[in-house]
Amino acid sequence: LALAPGPFARLARLHALAAAADGLITVALAGSIFFSIEPGAARGRVLLYLFLTIAPFAVVTKFIGPAIDRTRGGRRGMILATAFARAVVALLMVRNIESILLFPLAFALLVLQKAYSVAKSAVVPKLVGSESKLVEANSKLALLSSIASMIGAATGALLSLIGGPGWAAALAVVVYLAAGVVGLRI
Repeated sequence: LALAPGPFARLARLHALAAAADGLITVALAGSIFFSIEPGAARGRVLLYLFLTIAPFAVVTKFIGPAIDRTRGGRRGMILATAFARAVVALLMVRNIESILLFPLAFALLVLQKAYSVAKSAVVPKLVGSESKLVEANSKLALLSSIASMIGAATGALLSLIGGPGWAAALAVVVYLAAGVVGLRI
């Protein structure tokens, strides 16, 4: 996809980097203690997993969304904050990839991903200029996200085979930081 220079192109680059890092984290979690559970003990963990994936929506919509809306530049600030915060959480994941601390870190990462998603969705209409271009812009972002997350997951799988899931999480730290740097120019 050729993107003309401008605020939307920078958001698209940030979004692609964030999606690639999310793919790396997904593979890191898949190779960690997160999914290395005996089938008999999995029932409680499945319930915990469902709670962890649904709870961020409740946190983001009730608390973070209104705070973003009330703050001048809040959406851009939230995009930047979530990129850099996800880098910090991913770094903590590297250090705790085989620890029970991985569970709250995964939860924190999910909350940050949802907060980013809310802020990104609120910024896109302002960057494209017209309602007629909004569908095209969201389609481009969805396509970029799919491609980038597949590339991130494939890279993460290779790194996990070579050095373990911590390597995939370590690369995610770098990619989240790169996304934050790109986001500084939105």
